[in-house]
Amino acid sequence: MTPTLRLLSLVTSAVALLPFVASAEVASTELFQPVGVVPQELALGEIMPDAVLRGSHGEPLRLADFRGKAVAVTFFYSRCTAATFCPLVGRNFDAAQSLLKQMNAGENCHLLSISLDPMHDTADVLAAYARGYEADPKLWTFATAADAEIQKLGAAVGLEYKRTDGRIDHNLRTVILDANGRVRRIFRGDGWTPQELASELHTIARRFR
Repeated sequence: MTPTLRLLSLVTSAVALLPFVASAEVASTELFQPVGVVPQELALGEIMPDAVLRGSHGEPLRLADFRGKAVAVTFFYSRCTAATFCPLVGRNFDAAQSLLKQMNAGENCHLLSISLDPMHDTADVLAAYARGYEADPKLWTFATAADAEIQKLGAAVGLEYKRTDGRIDHNLRTVILDANGRVRRIFRGDGWTPQELASELHTIARRFR
């Protein structure tokens, strides 16, 4: 085969592979697109979609199980090392837990941390993570869910995340739901304090019953 024919053969083979390469790229992108029944971020007062969760003892949970209380929902993953992301949110929830106890608000308020990493964050990992914060299970629940369930919740509140080289790139969303599961406040980013979270939870618990 002449050099020219060999070159044409290589070009033809590469062109033939293009549809397969393109479809692989589309598939990897679509994996992280929000899915579910909520096409855009919910407005205040709208009901958060229910989701099937798994708790830190392997127990099945639903988001609807927390109805009757004001709930602060946040998203994290245990291997996150970015100081202003999951570790900061964890510390803030820990401090908010103490504040809620001081307010005697534990019966009407709850904290819920949902892992974005269900493959790694098993029940044992979540239980160990909870112990690290001395989380009171009556007040603070750690859970995870299948990707489709996480994406459904994420689509409702503007959460975006994507797995990249063993880490999960994500933005921050902390949402406060009232006793009927309606969105009453969305904290975007890390610009909130434990005092603000605890106060907002306590107020919403009393105002929306």
